[in-house]
Order: sequence, then structure tokens, then C-alpha cells
Amino acid sequence: MKRVSTWFIINTIALILLMVFHFTVYHQAIKLWPDAYKLWPDVYGIASNFLVGGLVSFFFYYLIVFLPENRRKSIIKSNLQKMYKDIKRDVLWVIVDSNRKGGLHDLDNSSEFLESLTSPTEFKNVFGHDGFHAFANQMSEETAEFKQIINNLTMLSKHIEFMLHNYSIDDQKVFDFYKRLEVTLFNFKTSGAGYDESKLLCRFIWEIYTGWNYIEGNVGHDPIQKMISDL
Repeated sequence: MKRVSTWFIINTIALILLMVFHFTVYHQAIKLWPDAYKLWPDVYGIASNFLVGGLVSFFFYYLIVFLPENRRKSIIKSNLQKMYKDIKRDVLWVIVDSNRKGGLHDLDNSSEFLESLTSPTEFKNVFGHDGFHAFANQMSEETAEFKQIINNLTMLSKHIEFMLHNYSIDDQKVFDFYKRLEVTLFNFKTSGAGYDESKLLCRFIWEIYTGWNYIEGNVGHDPIQKMISDL
């Protein structure tokens, strides 16, 4: 769309300049160059038809291609945002339930408490690294909690795959981010439960809820949520 907009601006400016020249400068110029009177009408007719045709083509493109495509992308993005929010909430419930089974009985699974845990600061305050061990233990075996986490991440992977096939992404870095995310989620499903596998899975979940990773440190936000918002 940026390229089309650039050509639209160039086309519009060229048409305006042509009209200005025709209705102002031209009538003064024929007094100095009478022969131009014979040639200019043909040049003006061809140029104006070409430029007006360009504007008409742009408006048809805008109505027939751009608006429907923009609407479709908006629906895909909104659906991905809603789905990701629901998945994060389901995973939060599993984290809380796992920690309750691990001895943190003061945790509850009310909607208000789960909503408070969407804040990176609050999540770290409640769990910290030690409070996350009970959840990690549940992920090291084929527990019901592990299966629920994997089902949610598999669902996210399918939505990412759908988005990549139906949402045009011009930024190579953004596209690479989603491809890496898709591969990571797929690996969680295929690798299964285990001691080493649980470390990778728990680190992934820790990063999206705390806004902290081992490369950049504290970024203060969920990187996946931010990339979805920036689509």
C-alpha cells in the first residue's frame, strides 16, 4: 500500500501541475511560441487522460482490494489477540493450580486474582523463581496440567500458522519472530514431558508473564502480546 500511495501522490501532483500549466502558463506561452498552440492540445489530452486514468485505477484498487484486505487483516489480528488473551488466562489457571498442589494454598483461582497476575510485576511478586518450582515439577511428567499447557500452546501454534498464511507481513524481522515462535511451540508438543524439556517450557512461560528474558533482561512486557499489537 505504501508504494501505491506514493504513486498516487506523484500522479495527483503531476495532474495538478498539468492543469495549472494548461490554464495559466500555456495561454501566456502561446504568445511567445505560437507554434506550441498546434502541439500542446494533443500533449495535454494524452497526458490528462493518462493521469486521470491513474487516479481512477487507484480508487478502484482502494475500494476493491485495499478496504476488503484491510478488513480481513483486522479480523485476523483481533481474533489472534482474543485467542492469545484466553490462552494466557488458561495457562495462568494451570500455574496457580499447580502451585496450590505444591503447597501454596493461599493462592486462589478467582477471576480477580488471575487478572492481577497479568501484570509482570505482580506475577513476579506472587511466584518469584522459588514459587515457580511447583509448576515446573508438574511439567516434568505427563500430568494433566502438562497436557493442558501443551494443548493451549498447540492451539496458539495453529493460530500463528493461520496468521502467517493469511496475513501479509512486510517486515522480515516480524515474520522471523513469528516463524521462530511457531517452531518453538511445535517443539514443545513433539518433545513431550521431561526434566530438560520442562526447563525450556517453564522458561518460555516465565518470559511471557514476567517480561524478562535471558538475552535482553527485563523488557517489562509480554513480547508476544506486543508483536501481535504491532501487526
